[in-house]
Amino acid sequence: MRHQLKFPAALFLALALLIACNSPAAAEPREMLLAPGDITSALGLPDGAVSVLSLSEEQSLDGPSAQAESQGPGFRVLQSLVLFDNRQQSLAALDGIRADLVSRGQTGPGELEASGVFQHPLGDEEAASLFFIKNRALVRLTVTGPGRAGQLAELADAARDKIPDG
Repeated sequence: MRHQLKFPAALFLALALLIACNSPAAAEPREMLLAPGDITSALGLPDGAVSVLSLSEEQSLDGPSAQAESQGPGFRVLQSLVLFDNRQQSLAALDGIRADLVSRGQTGPGELEASGVFQHPLGDEEAASLFFIKNRALVRLTVTGPGRAGQLAELADAARDKIPDG
């Protein structure tokens, strides 16, 4: 009887490990950020047109996070991503951000899972930014340069695709 229980227990353990390895919790925050190839593909630019200026990761109070800055011809892309413990926490954080932006007149209420796009200065450049959530990830995406609002929309779609479902 004991030998019969070992196989199902081993099978269960192997299945649990397989599910854990493929879950969004297993993905590293930096893997969910747009890579140069993702940016060139989303914007229809030639390979090699975008380079990474900086990439960092840290464990914040809210969860693991990553930030990246990339540069292409005439524009920059800044990204940050925080993985919360659950979707409700990411929604609560987005609600706080959205309330702050609306109170300052920077954007409209947006949608359930995204702030409205807002224009703002970034150093000596003009920028367009957007906050959104997918699952338990909260992302801020910022684009500078001419055509930034259109580029932001394209890059936001690509950024959503990088975050695993589930």
